[in-house]
Amino acid sequence: MPFLASLVSRGVVFTNAYSTHDFTPPSHFSMVTGLRDGLGSDDDRLENGVPYQLQRAGYDTFATAANVLISTRQMPTFRGFSDFKEPGDINSGTVVDAVEDMTEIDLQLAMLNCRPTPHARTMVYFSADRLLPMFLEQIRHARPPYFGFVNLVDTHEPYIPDPNVYAPERNLPPGFNGDIVGRRLSPELSNPDSIADPARRTFVKSKIAQAGAASLTSIDLSPVALTIYHRRYDELAREADESLREFFDAAQRDGLLNNTIVIITSDHGESFGEAGLVTHMFHDRGDYESTHHVPMLFVLPSSLHSTTRLVDRRVSIASLAPTIYDMAGLNWSAFKTHYPSYARSLFPLFAEALPKYTASVFVPKPAKQDLSEAEQERQKALRTLGYVH
Repeated sequence: MPFLASLVSRGVVFTNAYSTHDFTPPSHFSMVTGLRDGLGSDDDRLENGVPYQLQRAGYDTFATAANVLISTRQMPTFRGFSDFKEPGDINSGTVVDAVEDMTEIDLQLAMLNCRPTPHARTMVYFSADRLLPMFLEQIRHARPPYFGFVNLVDTHEPYIPDPNVYAPERNLPPGFNGDIVGRRLSPELSNPDSIADPARRTFVKSKIAQAGAASLTSIDLSPVALTIYHRRYDELAREADESLREFFDAAQRDGLLNNTIVIITSDHGESFGEAGLVTHMFHDRGDYESTHHVPMLFVLPSSLHSTTRLVDRRVSIASLAPTIYDMAGLNWSAFKTHYPSYARSLFPLFAEALPKYTASVFVPKPAKQDLSEAEQERQKALRTLGYVH
């Protein structure tokens, strides 16, 4: 990602940043609350989130999200955004536009040997070049000070790069399916009880249990197939990088970054055969380095000086919440008092001065939360994505 690499001179890179989990919802919960765990618990509430606290402090808050797993219906902490564009809000074209989009997407999927499932179509449709212009419009219409959030899914499986810039492989392994999770499973994975050798049967069953699903193991995939998936993933990262370049160029032309801090990170990593697993979502049981090591880059405006460019200390994405509070001038010590395991701010690692507080966060009194509806919505989204059957 050459463009993101070029931003190092304008900010701070945390080279050893790690996600709290290997799955989207709990990791996003950590990012916006400062709590490692708590999704679906009594701590899963609007007031514990950065969006609410900044809105309460006078910030205009808005978001655009491509992933249906982090909608406001499922995550109370995201209800602090005054304007939250979800996938259903993003597709605002006509029926003719939708047909044309799906025709083009289906052709793209066919060229990369991937069936046109609803999940595959969704991952291709909600690309960065579609979402970032919408997010930019939110910034243009925002009233300063503002806090914006955008979620991108470009590097998500099934890894379908643009055939116009990525030449589809001419020689594919026998039975190769572009949809790594939707592929036809080997007899071993589809029916492990039929394996005659006891040791092999035990091994295969243990891998399925570790992954949580047979399709998330890689024991039926050849090194060539894994290399192809990984190469496509890398190309998607390059395409997202180019979309970010266009976004930054447009924002700079409009003077939108003159006093804006931009944080770029990820909610999880990705496995391509490490520990015999593929993709992510292993309930934190996979290869930690591949599933949890994530990028973290702070792009700073000239008004926030820092001589630090690289921070090698191991840090967590849960530290983003208190760091944002420090940068916004919100004293968050009440959260630390209420939650002894609350994350630490990264601000002292790169800022040249102590944070200047002008207000304090509001910590709600403990209360029982009824999150059954949110959990139902989460399960519904998981079924829509094909993760739960």
